[in-house]
Amino acid sequence: MSEGKLPLKVKTFERLGTLTDENGHNYTRDIGCSSVIGGVPFWKFGDTFPLNRNGQMIGLLTSTCAVGNVRNPVKCRYWNCDRDGRPPQFIPFTDEESKFNREHQHGGKKRFYLWSFSKIAETSPGEGYVLFHKGRTETQQMKDNVGYGIQIAKVELSPDRSKLIATRLMNEPFFRGGVLWGSFDTVVDHDYVYLYGSQDGHIYCARVPKNHMSDKSAYEFWNKDRWTKDESQKSELFWKLQSGSVFWSQYYKCFVMVGCTMWADNKIIMRSAPRPEGPWTNDTLLYQLYKPKSGINYCVNAHPWAFPESNGGQLLVSWTDQHTGVVELAKVTWEGYEGKWLGPTSSTSVTGAVMSPLPPPMPSNKPIDLSQYPSNLNQQYQYNHPYQSPQPYQYSQYPGQYPQQYQHYPSQYQPTAPPQQLYGWSSPPPQGSGVPSPAPPGYFPQPDNHNNGYGGGYYNDQQGHPQVPYWSKPR
Repeated sequence: MSEGKLPLKVKTFERLGTLTDENGHNYTRDIGCSSVIGGVPFWKFGDTFPLNRNGQMIGLLTSTCAVGNVRNPVKCRYWNCDRDGRPPQFIPFTDEESKFNREHQHGGKKRFYLWSFSKIAETSPGEGYVLFHKGRTETQQMKDNVGYGIQIAKVELSPDRSKLIATRLMNEPFFRGGVLWGSFDTVVDHDYVYLYGSQDGHIYCARVPKNHMSDKSAYEFWNKDRWTKDESQKSELFWKLQSGSVFWSQYYKCFVMVGCTMWADNKIIMRSAPRPEGPWTNDTLLYQLYKPKSGINYCVNAHPWAFPESNGGQLLVSWTDQHTGVVELAKVTWEGYEGKWLGPTSSTSVTGAVMSPLPPPMPSNKPIDLSQYPSNLNQQYQYNHPYQSPQPYQYSQYPGQYPQQYQHYPSQYQPTAPPQQLYGWSSPPPQGSGVPSPAPPGYFPQPDNHNNGYGGGYYNDQQGHPQVPYWSKPR
């Protein structure tokens, strides 16, 4: 079938392996979000360590970009690498930043970084903007980093469609203090760019007309009921999310958020909404990932450009394994999806499918033009379904994933729905409750045994009740 029925429900979760580069060199890198610019998919990474053929790190970049491969999404390709496999820095450093990094490269502690956790917002064919977080490390501890706010860069597709060129528009912060707009994700819908930003663990939503993205005065902020120019009236959509992707699902005909919380629990969660600002359903479990040998899984992202033959019935999902330092991939098949998209040569008509033939196969070393594919990327769509309240999931096939004991909790927190429905309180916990204090944008707290500071991630009411995950939920 070509259209799913809410609520979101996963049929299968198939691990595909590690995202590797076609140039034959190895890298450790994180973030791994992707964007489609001019019909070509691009992967964007944060800290990137090229490795030589002996497996030794030979450098550090804080922003890199590679061309995606639609026909083989576990592969990507850096451009303009040197013979040792070092790719170019994507978002360029200023001369001052480069000088500082060169002077401190042997100390290993202080350096400027430019991290971008959100998609590039394509505002016209082959052009767009990327928001990124500028900061400086002071020690090896993330909590000691110095933040300089959110900056903005213009991004253009090269004439040969083989690479992206990023140009910083200003050296001063575009957003400084308060909500770091665009630090969580961006999504383009019709004539607007929607930005999801973080502050003190909360995720908020702003929007701006596509042709005014570099004009701060053009931004509006969501306050639960309407858009307002008064940023102080903003209201949060999510709470304590570390990373995630917001995208239009051609299969479900709604917006979907796939991401992870800040609780170091190795869970991929999901939500749905009829519009970018909501109303959003509560978190539900997409999949319980493995526990790495050390550290956690973080930087969860979704990539709806992959598997275009499914017309949205399948979804590419990625995460970063902190132990190995690589981006891992999986294919999600949604409930109700039975097979590939049926093209115009098929005798069976598929309601809602985009009837255009697949292009002929292209060499894997060339970028793929997604505009020729039957996907949602170039479709004009309407909100053609009423908002539906979330229904209980029937996840009886996944027993035992929530072994916590609930009997000590009030009746409203008892698992009357199946155990895979995630529960949460309606507002953040009081101070002193053992919940971690706010962390820097993109920072995923490490687990410890004390449930305080930047570790733990579990609610403990100091009355002997068992510890259970404290899920993000809008107020």
